[in-house]
Amino acid sequence: MSSDSDVGELLLLYAPSRSQKKRVWVHDIDKQRKDLGEYHRLCRELASHEDSFFTYFRMSQVLFEELHELLIPKISKYTTNWRTPISTRERLVICLM
Repeated sequence: MSSDSDVGELLLLYAPSRSQKKRVWVHDIDKQRKDLGEYHRLCRELASHEDSFFTYFRMSQVLFEELHELLIPKISKYTTNWRTPISTRERLVICLM
């Protein structure tokens, strides 16, 4: 009987502690990306200035939209319960930068 209790005590000693700090899946800064992110801030400004848009992306807004429509099936990602993916427009902007 004492060997059974000894084994139980050893298991309790070597069992992983449940007091480990949980990891954050999405940091609070990333949750504010749609309001404070570079893409959203910059694209709002560039949308109203055609010449700045052309300088930044080396194409007109019309051509950008055509390219975006062609690439949507290739670069789109699914929304899951855990996170919202980066939009296809944002993916294209990152690629062009």
